[in-house]
Amino acid sequence: MIYLDHNATTPILPKVQDTLQKLYLEEYGNPSSPYLLGRRARDLLEESRSRLADLLGVKAAELIFTSGGSEGNNMVLRQLLFLEKPGHLIVSAVEHPSVLETANWLSRKKNLDLSILPVDQTGKVKPETLEASIQPNSCMVSVMAANNETGTIQPFREMARIARNAGVDFHSDCVQYAGKLDLNLASSGLDYATLTAHKMGGPKGIGLLYIREGSQLFPLISGGGQERSLRAGTENVALACAFAESLDWFSSHRSKMENQWLSYRKHLLQQLQDLEIFFLLGDPETNLPNTLNLGFRGISAESLLICLDLDGIAVSTGSACSSGALEASHVLLAMGCSHQEAKSSLRISMGWNTTEEEIDQLANRLVHH
Repeated sequence: MIYLDHNATTPILPKVQDTLQKLYLEEYGNPSSPYLLGRRARDLLEESRSRLADLLGVKAAELIFTSGGSEGNNMVLRQLLFLEKPGHLIVSAVEHPSVLETANWLSRKKNLDLSILPVDQTGKVKPETLEASIQPNSCMVSVMAANNETGTIQPFREMARIARNAGVDFHSDCVQYAGKLDLNLASSGLDYATLTAHKMGGPKGIGLLYIREGSQLFPLISGGGQERSLRAGTENVALACAFAESLDWFSSHRSKMENQWLSYRKHLLQQLQDLEIFFLLGDPETNLPNTLNLGFRGISAESLLICLDLDGIAVSTGSACSSGALEASHVLLAMGCSHQEAKSSLRISMGWNTTEEEIDQLANRLVHH
């Protein structure tokens, strides 16, 4: 199988797999237990937190472990339920469903004012649009760092500065950005950020929530003092260690991977340039190096995906979280694509084990289908 859907999830790095196997067998203690196994588990958990904090340029006390990006996004947004006065939430039109659906739910449940920022044809929010949208009762902005479907990178640092100058908290879903590009959370200006391990060669079921020192958060899960009493429940030490291992690997190999992905991206586009029905979606300049969203005029992406699957090639028609539905991508529609164009797009996302030979095989099948 040629796997080119790394924005959905990534295969586990061999080094990470070794870490998981060793820890599940040998370090099974509960981090809250006072005896040796428990103390050892606690030490491993905090060492992993510190390691992740160093890689992200923040304090260990500013990170809590979650189950993944969707939980982290919900934790941040649902704290708006506790507002004493009606507030105003601002999100972009191309957010992950865990942000958009939660925002819409909050607007109904809490009678919260909700503004949805439009994007241009590349999928990018203009910072001046955010500035114009901020109101006296604005309490939070949530704009992702990079889009999971198109790879378009948002000017999230500039938008975070605008929000901070206005006294508004800024959250960014950094799930797709982290690991692929350099991310220093302390200098980013973010108040909250969400990450997950399985997009960067780590296991599923473990994520990170960054909460800038001084920022407020109410727990979604109560019943224990774990994670600074912000997320009750016994911590999964093996997954936390695996997360640190995977981000460490991607951080040390980032430059090599980025150059490799950009080379493969250019190579694929060159092979498709004579295909008249082909068009590129997203920002050609400010984009995740591993991601391409390609449209094919007059061709159903779903049919093309099935043909490629029969050829042993795995790609996506959009976000994995909405791939069970046949509706056109909300991201592409927000960019001004027609329903037909949106339903003709394929997402190709490369990973740590992608080879040039695999890209050649994909190009060959696309040209001849």
